[in-house]
Amino acid sequence: MRSAIERLAEGRTSFAQLRDASLLDALRHGPGSRPGDIDRLAPERVTLAGGRSVTIAYESGKAPSIASRLQDFFGMRDGPRVGAGRVPLVLELTAPNQRAVQVTTDLSGFWERHYPTIRKELMRKYPRHAWPEDPTVPAPAMRARRG
Repeated sequence: MRSAIERLAEGRTSFAQLRDASLLDALRHGPGSRPGDIDRLAPERVTLAGGRSVTIAYESGKAPSIASRLQDFFGMRDGPRVGAGRVPLVLELTAPNQRAVQVTTDLSGFWERHYPTIRKELMRKYPRHAWPEDPTVPAPAMRARRG
């Protein structure tokens, strides 16, 4: 990493020039890097069981995180991970109104301990949405309509 930063700084005379340079590209294409390492270890996006692709937030001093509707996690026992599977993402699980109902790194624990109570509440507020008793079971595939 240090050598990538040094290469990036070569020929630049201000912080503005350095800020405009792409450290990510320097890490991806620098000497000793293997194609796909950065994207495999720290991907920009993750696809959830519901099919939604979500951007991963990487902020200094914080664990990587995502936010998405609770329904997008139905069919998943555990939350997604980065860093070759070693780092769980912080999950902000939202109601249909996009307000957080839970923030966790332990999806299976959430399903077991908190979802049953939250489910009852959400069923009253959002009766048109599906709220399965067992959210870890993937929903059956929608059949194509024949017309």
